[in-house]
Amino acid sequence: MGIMSNDWKAGHEGQHAELHNMCVIDTATLQRIVPNSDPITLDNDCFTIQIMLLVRTPDVDLVKEPTPTLPMAKSISEYMKGRQRRFEFQFRVKFKKVPTGPIFLGCEVEQQIKLGRITKGLTSVLLAMIRRINSGFHYSWGIDKKTTPEDLDSGNYEKTHLSFPVEASMDRIVITKPGETPPTLGQELPETDASVKRRRKLGAGCINWNGEDTYTMCLWSAYVDWIQWRCMNVVGVRAFPLGLVLGTQPISLSVYEMKNISNLDHKKKRPPHLRNSLEVYTRLEFSHSSKTEGGLSETCAGKHVVVPDACSELQLSELLEKRQSQYETDLDVDGMVIEDETSTTAASITSSLDPKDDE
Repeated sequence: MGIMSNDWKAGHEGQHAELHNMCVIDTATLQRIVPNSDPITLDNDCFTIQIMLLVRTPDVDLVKEPTPTLPMAKSISEYMKGRQRRFEFQFRVKFKKVPTGPIFLGCEVEQQIKLGRITKGLTSVLLAMIRRINSGFHYSWGIDKKTTPEDLDSGNYEKTHLSFPVEASMDRIVITKPGETPPTLGQELPETDASVKRRRKLGAGCINWNGEDTYTMCLWSAYVDWIQWRCMNVVGVRAFPLGLVLGTQPISLSVYEMKNISNLDHKKKRPPHLRNSLEVYTRLEFSHSSKTEGGLSETCAGKHVVVPDACSELQLSELLEKRQSQYETDLDVDGMVIEDETSTTAASITSSLDPKDDE
């Protein structure tokens, strides 16, 4: 369901009362996408995509919480029971333009993240560890003192972001040949463990994207609660608000292609993901009714009162130190990944769970 309204609760009839706190907007059409509703179709020069956002609402875990009355929302609540995931985003894609370069799934913010020197140093160590585990992983702190006004005008800069190849980051990818019926959105997407492991090992270029097949895929996570706007379930780290890292700005999820470079050359050269070298297929902005400000939500859903979380540099440093210790246990003394840990650890950063942990 796509909604354009100056009301945060618009389009949420029959949904859980807290679901309207999160706002998802397609930045190209300014349509608001209401989770736990029927799929919405977006169409552009690159592809036709159906999007269905499945979000865990409080009634899944708390018996006293009122259940949604909308049939689709009730079905999704039942689907989430017995699973650890806090959300699952499902997509069905039909390409109009066959990609020739690597395709990435990225998380980005418009403003630079303000971190102290110590915290930024710890974060950089963590990101370097992730990159050693997954060669396709890319990140940038965004513009710096060397970035000129001319660079900004020409797109010769990177936004603050992190990204993974689509082939490695999606938890499930199902390829449907012409004449066959693709899997139904809103249900478990079938892919064998062997196929998932192969994708995560090979990364970009392991799927033959074309204009004839239909690609149904999903991304899930047990680590981000969009309704509460917090990070949770990270081993050894207590739950903390997303504002501890992001401040009060929204976050965007995008799919983009690197232009004028092959998958092989990208793996060899690891070039920066400059804005003028990207073709953005789709971009969804995520915001919260009381935790974020600015962005498209104020245009599409209306102004709202922001109550930022009380955060401190010390808190963030402590969390990062704990996370760093955990990743160090995943590497042996020579910096090599412990056998059979690669896909699980890399997948955790792309918001994935091992399939055995999510049954």
